[in-house]
Amino acid sequence: YINDAKKLLASKEDLKVIGITGSYGKTGTKYILSRLLSEKFNVLMTPESFNTPMGVVRTVREKLRGDTEIFVCEMGAKNIGDIKEICDIVHPDCGLITSVGPQHLETFLNVENVLKTKFELYDAVALKGGLVLANGDNKYISEKTGVTLYGTKENSDFKAENIKGSRNGVTFDLVFGNERINVSSKLLGSHNVLNITGAAALAYKLGVSL
Repeated sequence: YINDAKKLLASKEDLKVIGITGSYGKTGTKYILSRLLSEKFNVLMTPESFNTPMGVVRTVREKLRGDTEIFVCEMGAKNIGDIKEICDIVHPDCGLITSVGPQHLETFLNVENVLKTKFELYDAVALKGGLVLANGDNKYISEKTGVTLYGTKENSDFKAENIKGSRNGVTFDLVFGNERINVSSKLLGSHNVLNITGAAALAYKLGVSL
């Protein structure tokens, strides 16, 4: 099944594969990113929480179509090497790391191992010279060098500013270089501001207009 999925992916030379991982926020960000990209591309994403090697393989074998242009692949992990295992199947062209935190410590043992595992996505994308965006508000990620950051901090390459929340949702400004747009969303919470910012930044880099 794995080899079959690899052959299907390899047969589509123009397919762009996006990997998304993180201790939290990856599923929500995946849905937002896929919706934004669908304005311009034919998009396939791993459904629900199909974020294991077999879930990814099943998605490819059952859902990948001839006209699919982008495959958004959620990647979950409970052990060191789990993200690399999925990357070795799909060979991501770019990626998004939503967070690093003390999740699944019964198998990871410490946060440093979580960080190492999530950045297996970065390592895989770097081999293809691709872009990885990462949440610069996360204290573990912000300490990494050479990563393109999104978030609310000054060191972020893609920023959310002037954030205002109410019972109806959030409004904020997306700041991408010299460009700025006002965004409103019915999604609640500062975590969704980060999810939207990361998804919008990657969609923008892939050609979706502001």
